[in-house]
Amino acid sequence: MKKLLHLFLPPANTTSLKEKVISGVAALLGIALVLWISQLFLPQHDIPLVVASMGASAVLLFAVPLGPLSQPWSLVGGHLLSGLIGVTVAKLVPDVVIASALAVSLAIFVMYLTSCLHPPGGATALSAVVGSSAVQELGYYYLLTPVALNVFVMLAFALLINNLLPHRYYPNTLKSYLTDKHKAIGDDTVQAALSVSRDDIKLALKEMGEFVDISDDDLSRIFNLSATYSRRKRMGEVLIGDIMTREVISAEYGDHVEDLWMLMAKHKIRAIPIVDRHQRVEGIVTIADFLNQVKAPTEKSLKHRLEYFLKRSIGSETNKPEYAGHLMQKKVVTVHPEQHILDLFPIFYEKGVHHLPVVDKDKRLLGITTPKNLLIALHMDLKT
Repeated sequence: MKKLLHLFLPPANTTSLKEKVISGVAALLGIALVLWISQLFLPQHDIPLVVASMGASAVLLFAVPLGPLSQPWSLVGGHLLSGLIGVTVAKLVPDVVIASALAVSLAIFVMYLTSCLHPPGGATALSAVVGSSAVQELGYYYLLTPVALNVFVMLAFALLINNLLPHRYYPNTLKSYLTDKHKAIGDDTVQAALSVSRDDIKLALKEMGEFVDISDDDLSRIFNLSATYSRRKRMGEVLIGDIMTREVISAEYGDHVEDLWMLMAKHKIRAIPIVDRHQRVEGIVTIADFLNQVKAPTEKSLKHRLEYFLKRSIGSETNKPEYAGHLMQKKVVTVHPEQHILDLFPIFYEKGVHHLPVVDKDKRLLGITTPKNLLIALHMDLKT
């Protein structure tokens, strides 16, 4: 009996009260705009019928703005194509009952074919058939006013309100577009990479052959967050701050490159963070930065080229980097001590970065971590 009752109970709701209030207020303003515009073109008694579909769109645009059914092409294409079908069927089929059923079914089919499935589009097609004589007289102008006008008003308002408010964005491709556009090796903190890609999700959905009302990105995020929490649970809460090397050899902007080379040789390290007088990380110098300066082949040996590079220039002019600030990489990948060690895997593996300064919120140097630190931590975990 409990299992049977469970089928009819609402699912657990994880949406915050703040989000619910925002959705309601946004819908209030959006529909108010649509009503104001519709009354300019339609008789008063036709407005509720036509605006009903916009009310359904408001639920999608402001309550679930990241869903596939809420996206701009779904909104615009769904309403306009459905409206076109509704007007055409109304002109060709005199029987209202048959015309209504045919208009809605054709609208669903065409929306599916054109990848703009938007449930309120069915109401738009139906309104074109069962509307009053004023709606019928509009003919195909019905698509322009009020349908197209209302649609673009709703779209413009959705773009404004969903991107103006914090923690919201619209359309659902905006975040991935901005992330890809601005992704750089110098991000202050690099999050764990997705273990399941969008392509993997698309292949799985294609094999299922069913429509799922959630975007590929959201599915990927849910899967990978779940996988991350599962792995953390198995590994325990081992943080970067627990495994980092705390005694870090660092240098300052004005230190000569020869001094940096000597420090690396003395302490047998392959990278040195460059800090300011407040210990804030400004850059990093690695062995690779030295080798890049002398890798161009000449008749002279590599040893001779390196010695020339390290030698201090005499006078006020030089054709090579002389100080740490000239040689360092300014875009530094850093991590924070409270991050889980799982965050290190994609940085070491995908970014190819092997020396990660550990910093606080003000970018002050606290330590450094390398693949060696990670291996030691994993080894100790296996032993226990």
